[in-house]
Amino acid sequence: MLNIRKTCLFVCLFVFLCSIAQTNANQKIDELLASYVSNDKPGLSIKVINQGQSIYSKGFGLSNLDYNIKNSDSTVFSLASIAKQFTASAIWALANDGKINLDDDIRMYLPEFPEYEETIRIKHLLNHTSGIRNYHTLMYLAGFDYDTQYYDNNSVLDLAIKQKNLNHLVGEKVSYSNTNYNLLAIIIERISGQNLNEYLKHKILNPLKMNSTFVRVEHGKPIKNKAVGYKRNQVGYKFNTNDQLSYGAGSMGSSVNDMAIWMQMLNTQILEFKPLAEFLKTPETLISGKKAKYARGLMLDNYKGYETLNHNGFGFGGRSQLITVLEKQIGIIVLTNSQEIDAPRIAYQILDILIENDERIKNETEEEEEMVFKAQKFKEFIGEYKEINSDMTMKIFVEKDSLKSIGSMGRTSTALVQYDENKFHRAQSQNVKFDFTPSASHDMIISFGGTPFYFEHAKFIDAESVDISHFTGKFYSEELDVIYHFFIEDETLKLTYKGNGNISLHAVQLNDFGNNDRTLYHFLKDENDKVTGMFLSCDGTVKEIVFKKEKDR
Repeated sequence: MLNIRKTCLFVCLFVFLCSIAQTNANQKIDELLASYVSNDKPGLSIKVINQGQSIYSKGFGLSNLDYNIKNSDSTVFSLASIAKQFTASAIWALANDGKINLDDDIRMYLPEFPEYEETIRIKHLLNHTSGIRNYHTLMYLAGFDYDTQYYDNNSVLDLAIKQKNLNHLVGEKVSYSNTNYNLLAIIIERISGQNLNEYLKHKILNPLKMNSTFVRVEHGKPIKNKAVGYKRNQVGYKFNTNDQLSYGAGSMGSSVNDMAIWMQMLNTQILEFKPLAEFLKTPETLISGKKAKYARGLMLDNYKGYETLNHNGFGFGGRSQLITVLEKQIGIIVLTNSQEIDAPRIAYQILDILIENDERIKNETEEEEEMVFKAQKFKEFIGEYKEINSDMTMKIFVEKDSLKSIGSMGRTSTALVQYDENKFHRAQSQNVKFDFTPSASHDMIISFGGTPFYFEHAKFIDAESVDISHFTGKFYSEELDVIYHFFIEDETLKLTYKGNGNISLHAVQLNDFGNNDRTLYHFLKDENDKVTGMFLSCDGTVKEIVFKKEKDR
């Protein structure tokens, strides 16, 4: 009897302490989100799971400014790129039924696709190692008008087919491209005979009872509790009028209540779908022999000593972030209907609250302090860098005995903390990592929650030493079917093309110019030093689209 009483007392004490910890966490999350309480602005909804149980579930701000409808945990938001893991789950279902193999050549299902030197397989689409160019970037470079022009998955396929080259060797590295997942959606539909929404409902969503989750495959269908996405402008807020119907990489809706079920699945709490969770988090091996950090619709990362699965999303009128930690049975989902709200930052701040008292975090901090004595010399890393296939630059320097970084798009420098050989993270953001490990293809990788951005050493040129008159004229690209006109105005090289006028350019490196928006214009010269063409690269995800000078067409 005494042992039973002791056991009961122990259980009651444990429950009591857990309750206090949960209350403290909720209070801290409320304080973190206090600034988003509003009766006249768009906002967000959040769901937090800890130790496998929901501990926080709230909406903030308005889902519809016209009718003053408040956001709640049942409000349906755009998932943006979080949709990719659902498309990947449809591939899992097809593979489970023996209808597809991850090693299949994609041309088995897309026979109209170009036959490149190397075979692109289903697995390469799933983990963004195909080298296929990102269609959003291609459309931007072609002067596509999102407000007035329509596009769908067939448009994406047509644009991808026109591309004569890949960004890199197939399987060489992760190069994030939405095109991969739009192509997967087409493949799923061709095999299953159903649209992606129908197939996902049948195989995944209905069995999981995710009744508010869907793929937008048509216009005009009423959606209950749907949030309107807003972007702030000079006079207030603007909502999206785009009527595109491309999906697979995005264009899904869900509520945080539904996403709580999905996070429980990812944390292997739903036995029937444990094989799916394992499938989604399984990485492929790159050509180098290293494991990719992007698995199948999910990014793999280590945050303060814990393995995480995560993905974010960004689109007109909203941002999203999902994080799960299997070991702690944590799940965090942040969905917003305001483009200005930083969902990733909020999610990681909540994760910090949940793990702030863990012994492992203390140990990690102690280990970093000890590393001061065995840290590498900073001179190995200092210098100027440029993102590959972009004009974005990064400077690594030493200030007050601390290694720091500042980018061309940043205003202030950030201190870096070493956590491994050749590896650092931002002092205040451990999910942002700098990797200087020697490589033949790059000199530095900066990753945000697992998404890599590749940089190389740069020798920036003095703008005053450049004769910009050499680079004027009209240039045409067959791949984009667009003419770029370069001209001089106010002693500045400028560019105009379809829907875009008077873009000011700046010199970057020899024969290179940039637009301060991750676009790089590399001019080609003949043996007489005359410009004959141009390679256009952008966003780090599109490499060297060929342009010929008009007289050479």
